[in-house]
Amino acid sequence: MDFNVYLIGDKNLFKTERDYLSALELAFEGGIKAFQLRQKDVSIREFIKLGEKVKKITDKFDGIRLFVNDRVDAALALGAYGVHLNAGSIPVKAVKKRIKNLKIFYSSHSLEEALKAQEDGADAVTFSPVFRTKGMDFQQGTSALKKVVKSLKIPVFALGGINAGNIEEIKRSGVTRIALQKGVLGEKDIKAAAEVFIKACRTRR
Repeated sequence: MDFNVYLIGDKNLFKTERDYLSALELAFEGGIKAFQLRQKDVSIREFIKLGEKVKKITDKFDGIRLFVNDRVDAALALGAYGVHLNAGSIPVKAVKKRIKNLKIFYSSHSLEEALKAQEDGADAVTFSPVFRTKGMDFQQGTSALKKVVKSLKIPVFALGGINAGNIEEIKRSGVTRIALQKGVLGEKDIKAAAEVFIKACRTRR
């Protein structure tokens, strides 16, 4: 997998759609190479319309991987690189069997879920929440994260509450792949924030 930082984006973080799209462009200028379009509060038609606007931006940059949250149909309609599934989505196996070129990420919240996703053919998983977030009052912690990373052969991206203040704790656990949203899109200087995480997660070749 040719990226270590996986950005997730919801336009509801911003006052207007224009602000959201401008923020994404700044993040890509900062070096973000993978982005998940996530918008649960709109119809499929509205989602694809938004996705088309996002894709116009990603297409301006070299090598950005566009993922779609949950909706395999939208991923295909947008020509996305991948889809991000969860426990309520179409099963990983079903997608892998019928759509060969679509990369599959899976949202895992335990070692057992992560192993099952790998067995079913997922290309990578996110593991969350590593740290507490506004919507979750518990955290998995870096010890659990490290165990998942050591147990899986596919890439594992740490997710949940990751920011500039705790990225070094993630790295000390031996993990260099992260997924985040507000850690980049919630910052005043979005481009600079993206650059911080890209640099922190850069691995020597």
